[in-house]
Amino acid sequence: MTPLGLAWSNIAHKRTRTAVAAAGVAFAVALIFMEIGMFGGVRRTATMLYDALRFDLIVTSSEYTDVSRPGEFSRARLARAESVDGVADVLPLSVGVGTWRKPARQGLFGRIAPGGLGSINLLGVPPGRAADVFAVDRGRVFPSRDEGRTAGEKLARLGAFLYDVRSKPEFGSLDDLLRIPEGGEPGADPNHPEVRNAIRLNGKRAEVVGGFELGTGFSWNGMLMCNEETFADYTMQRSGRVTFGLVTLRPGADIRAVQRELRTVLPGDVRVLTRDEVNEQERRYWMELTSVGQFLSVAVALAIVVGVIFVYQMMAADIRGMLPEYATVKALGYRPPYLSGVVLWQAVLLAVLGYVPGLVASFGMYYVASTVGGIPTAMTAERAVVVLLMTCAMCFASGLLAVRKVHSADPADLF
Repeated sequence: MTPLGLAWSNIAHKRTRTAVAAAGVAFAVALIFMEIGMFGGVRRTATMLYDALRFDLIVTSSEYTDVSRPGEFSRARLARAESVDGVADVLPLSVGVGTWRKPARQGLFGRIAPGGLGSINLLGVPPGRAADVFAVDRGRVFPSRDEGRTAGEKLARLGAFLYDVRSKPEFGSLDDLLRIPEGGEPGADPNHPEVRNAIRLNGKRAEVVGGFELGTGFSWNGMLMCNEETFADYTMQRSGRVTFGLVTLRPGADIRAVQRELRTVLPGDVRVLTRDEVNEQERRYWMELTSVGQFLSVAVALAIVVGVIFVYQMMAADIRGMLPEYATVKALGYRPPYLSGVVLWQAVLLAVLGYVPGLVASFGMYYVASTVGGIPTAMTAERAVVVLLMTCAMCFASGLLAVRKVHSADPADLF
């Protein structure tokens, strides 16, 4: 019998022990999938805003750290940038944070009364240019350019906002927000009629006039969009200041040459970055400079270590219980490499048996993380193959640790 055949016979012989070992492997696999999915989610959400914007080059403040701490600079820098040869258009974009008074909303156990505060992010766009700010042609933010243009027209009035439909449920649903009149309505709690259901941002009345779709991430849980005048009024932004300058080049323009020219003509209080450069900086910040990326990296390593220890314990116990059988095999003339092959094949088979339920469980975990947590986790073929290889390596390592116990079987002990 081949080592693979004997390994399969061992697994099939003690089905209960095999099921327990496979369950342990499945747990480790699901944990690895979840941590890697979160790791990938951090990378995706780090650049989510930039992926939705339309630009070839982006002008940022020299104090820029990440999208949640971008700094600001003078709007006059954009006018100077627009005069550079090869530049077709430069649009301002402002990013800020406001305090959102949570409206009445539907919870798991019924209607929740209005009240409570939460931080919500704001995007300030030029009047009538919302469709030009975002990559609508790639299906981002608005379904089409016409719908983006229509949505932008709704922002002409001071105090009007568009609401990200993928914001966390605690901020309310778009349908509920659209039904709230500008002056508010009676609250959901009859015992406190003085508490009205109204939309308030930074202590001021606001009105939601439509929606858009961007998504949440580690930097924000909800998003609003408004025109620049409204943004300045609600955030007290200093006059003539902006957060980003979105530079679009003329067809055929050399992006590196234009970047060098912009860096030459603009003062040192701004930086000019390509899309790849700003995305890489954002990913580096989240993956290397914050505790989020470091924690997830350690969590993946810890899941692998836990899996190795668990599988080793199960295999060591199985070998101890079958030492007489292994001693008999040695007495029949089979050499140590044969016995090592049996143990290692048994480890690989356990890896496969545990991988399948772990993979199935990860689909459900990814769904919960995406829908409830707002973290864009998705299964990919590349990730599935990588985790399969990691699982096999994990169990193979456990088998290597357990091999020495097989070699301790002595045929003399049978007599």
